[in-house]
Amino acid sequence: MKKILTLLLVTAFILTGCGASQEANTDEEEAYTAVEAETLKPMDLYTENLMTAKVFADKDVFVIPLMAGKVEKINVKVGDKVKKDDVLFVMDKNDIEKQVNQAYTAYEAAKAGFEVNETQIQSAKDNFERVKKLYEEGAVTETQYEQAKLAASDESLEAARMGVEQARVAYSNAVSMLENAEVKAPISGVVSSVNIVEGEYATSSNPPVTIVDSDSITVEFGISASIVNQVKMGDVAEVEISSADFKKEAVINSVSSSADIMTNLYTVSIVLENDGTIKPGMFAKVYLKTDKTDNALAVRTEAVKETEDKKFVFTAEGDKAVEKEVSTGLDTGAYIEIKSGLSEGDKVIVKGQDYISDGSKIKVVRGE
Repeated sequence: MKKILTLLLVTAFILTGCGASQEANTDEEEAYTAVEAETLKPMDLYTENLMTAKVFADKDVFVIPLMAGKVEKINVKVGDKVKKDDVLFVMDKNDIEKQVNQAYTAYEAAKAGFEVNETQIQSAKDNFERVKKLYEEGAVTETQYEQAKLAASDESLEAARMGVEQARVAYSNAVSMLENAEVKAPISGVVSSVNIVEGEYATSSNPPVTIVDSDSITVEFGISASIVNQVKMGDVAEVEISSADFKKEAVINSVSSSADIMTNLYTVSIVLENDGTIKPGMFAKVYLKTDKTDNALAVRTEAVKETEDKKFVFTAEGDKAVEKEVSTGLDTGAYIEIKSGLSEGDKVIVKGQDYISDGSKIKVVRGE
């Protein structure tokens, strides 16, 4: 019986000892602070600027007849796709023929007037030579001499010659208009406006039809003077047009050299190839990169702690947290450049840093 009691006491002691050992291990585990860390390595840093832009037609063509005239037939409507040389509208030939006849009559009258004027000028020149001799002989007054000289001037003849040329051009245009009564599309594209109805007069001040080039479009937006010197032709930006389900990188085609006098912004243009889904007037978002720094050492912005007199981070070195003072550069919002205080390969604590201090015991539970 005594042996059995002794055995039970020994067993109880062993079990109690094991429990104490496990409790000590648990306390030791709880002494660590769990953290996440990232290995410091070079990266390309930049500030991403979100710009609001608008879509414009890359080429906008106003189609007008050679001369004002009545429109007999219109073959297109807004939204129609047209090819180069498609007939857009037809002018009234009867109306044009009247204009041709009127122009021809005016041209012939101008030529006849010029011939009469030319004969008169030649006669005046002959008279001037006679008066000039008489004036030199003292037979006529200076006033008579000046009057004869003025009458012999070519100014009126030149005016008549210009009148003939103008009449000739008007007649030539009228003939061309008759030959081109069918007004054709100068480019392929989409009809964006039809500003006339059949029977109305078409003039250059109110173009009957407007065509936009649908193969490419231009995205334009303004940037401030603070970043204009960081943006140049050839830079890459990301363009998003949600209404056309479009999001792609594109190349900047131009940056204006002077600011708009109304907005004080510099215009940036991007030309995009268009499959027909992007329409002029749509709005776009442009993600523009500035403040570019290549191969910079950077950490997540939240990893950097700051007091009144310094900035610092914690690095993981074994099971210890080590405080390191740093100097910083570009802050993109997500990452901040480390100019000094750290080296490539350092393991920087990016989560849990608010619960530790220099020398704290840590355990990296996630990270590189």
